[in-house]
Parts: sequence; C-alpha cells; structure tokens
Amino acid sequence: MKLSLKQAIVLQAIEESVTYTDSKLGGRPYCKLGDSFPIHSSGIPYMFLAQLNFSQLPSLEDYPQQGLLQFFVLADEDYGVYEDGYYCRYYADFEPSHDIEPFSDEEMEYELCEPIIFGGPYAFKETLREELVPYTDPRSVHYDLPMENPAYSKYFDQTDGSGTKIGGYAFMDENSFDENNGNAELLFQLDMEGDAQKTYAMIADSGTLQFFIERDSLIAKDFSQLYYYLYSM
Repeated sequence: MKLSLKQAIVLQAIEESVTYTDSKLGGRPYCKLGDSFPIHSSGIPYMFLAQLNFSQLPSLEDYPQQGLLQFFVLADEDYGVYEDGYYCRYYADFEPSHDIEPFSDEEMEYELCEPIIFGGPYAFKETLREELVPYTDPRSVHYDLPMENPAYSKYFDQTDGSGTKIGGYAFMDENSFDENNGNAELLFQLDMEGDAQKTYAMIADSGTLQFFIERDSLIAKDFSQLYYYLYSM
C-alpha cells in the first residue's frame, strides 16, 4: 500500500493579501510587458483561475522549482472542457512584484457561463503531504488495499483525492479515467474553495477542474499540451 504514495502540495485559499506575482486564486494574472490577457480563437475570452509561484511552494520531484504557472479556461457554457478550451502560461523568469493586488468582492461577468471564482484574489496556504492511491483510481488494482468494511471506510475517507492541489491523486471515479489521465501526472486540481461564511470558488455542481501532464513534459517544463477535465458529481 505504501508503494502507492505520491507527494502533493495541498492548497487552501484564504483571505490574505497577495502581490501580482504571488501564488493565488483569482484576481489578475501577472503579465510581462507586451503580453495580453488570452482570448480564444473564437473570440470568447478565457477565465483566469489560478497562478502558482513555485519559488514560494514546497519542492516536488520533477515539478518546477521556480517560475510562474497560470491556468485559464474558456468562458463558455462547458468551461471549454469539450473544446480543449484551456490555456496554460508559464514564465520561467520574471521580476517579483511588491505591489499588493487590491481585493474585490465583485464577481466577473461572462456572457455564456457562470463565474468560477467569486471575488479575490485569494492567497494560498500550502501543505506538503503524501497521498495513498484511492480505490477509484484504476491503478489501485496493483496494490494490496484493505477490503474489510471498517478499514475500507476509513481508507476511503482518507484517500478520496479531493482538494485543491498540485500533484498527488485526482478526485474522480473509475469512469473518469482514460488512457491519457490514467498514466499522466496531476499538474493542478481546483476544487471547491471557501469558508463557513463565503464561497471563493465553485465549479459546476460541486465539481473539480483538473489538469494532467505527461511526466516527460513536466520534467522539460513544457506546458503546451495538457489533459484537461471537469469532474462533477
């Protein structure tokens, strides 16, 4: 069972101030001079989700140790999931900003879809942890997992793959895996975020957005070809 362990950085969105180059949920993405906010070839805008500043995060094997990685999805009725409608931008080098990005409670308005991020930007509180393979992952058949009811229940609760994170195992069921994401690394997963008083992020019907990458591409820091999924209960 321990052979299935994968490291993950769990990210919790919190209401703390951020700069334009910090890791964050929502807000405005950092742009180098001359770069613009991405627009799909159809003319539909992309929706900015999150920015990861790897120099601020715990180290994960094969993942970048520095640089900014940004995630966008198409602002259409399906969030681009059926149109390969994601955009990922990586800045290997950038000048860190010391300017605080103002917080706003306003929701972004889109013609074709509901917003995913409500207000922001939100800072990320990160925790490095090890994850065991979930029962719902097809790779679980290669490991000797507990099958008795009490142990199953405890194991299932501890290994459901949920949460906003980098690396580790994704939150899915057996029907959600295919030949692509079943053999790739989880680059980033966005789950529902918020606290008892307020929702920060919500995807469809309590769903998750997931970005997978081939290990060779991850090591080469080539984020041009990802596998993008929306999982909804």
